[in-house]
Amino acid sequence: MFFETERSFEKNYLYTQSDENLDFVGHVHNSYEFVTVLEGELECSVYKDVYTLRPGWGLLIFPNHVHSFKTPAFSRSFLTIFSADFIADFHADMKSGGYSCAAFEFHDAEKLAVLQDKSANRYLLQSVLYGLCGLACTNMIQFYEPPQGSDISVKLLYYIQQNYDKPISLKKMAQDMGYSYTYLSNLFNRIFGYGFSRFVNRFRSENAAELLRLTDLGMVQISNRCGFESIRSFNEQFKSDYGVSPTDYRAEQRLKMRN
Repeated sequence: MFFETERSFEKNYLYTQSDENLDFVGHVHNSYEFVTVLEGELECSVYKDVYTLRPGWGLLIFPNHVHSFKTPAFSRSFLTIFSADFIADFHADMKSGGYSCAAFEFHDAEKLAVLQDKSANRYLLQSVLYGLCGLACTNMIQFYEPPQGSDISVKLLYYIQQNYDKPISLKKMAQDMGYSYTYLSNLFNRIFGYGFSRFVNRFRSENAAELLRLTDLGMVQISNRCGFESIRSFNEQFKSDYGVSPTDYRAEQRLKMRN
């Protein structure tokens, strides 16, 4: 999982992305995110809840909630990520509600083009973004309560992201963050559904998978960068998480890219 710093602290932040076969590991940021499917089917996970989006549906994800995307077979999608200051009134109304996301019918994908227009003024952008918020309020299926302790989940993810490439322990993290070991251990399991060591190793595997897909770094370099104790532990952990060795995973991904 990733804490996306660049999407969390910039004011007037707006980003758009069109994808085919979107797949992205668990991540969190301090911005809103909206995704809609144009063709096919996309699975969107917010914590442990999974929403299957098809054409004519959209999902608005609230800030600081862990989410991921997976394409079962084929998907063509559009997403936008935007800071809360674009929709200040909506954000103020929702801030104390404990909401994590809203799924709703969405049939106006062509209106999203203005978000990609570099010459569009702020008021045009706000009209589109407030429109999404309005649909979330009036046509939502349900607002979902995030797990207890979700506010601290961002701090935990950020800490791990800053330290996963070196030896870390739950005891040291508890000391650094000012929590008791027992409290943090119980909270970690409740929020993420994994123990600390299992979660950190999975985090390392996911980062290694990114490096295997996107770089030509050698296995030893990737193992070291991701904080594994040895190349052997890297191979064992990666195969446990992905079902194949790092070498085979890279070969499979390169073959997919060529096809």
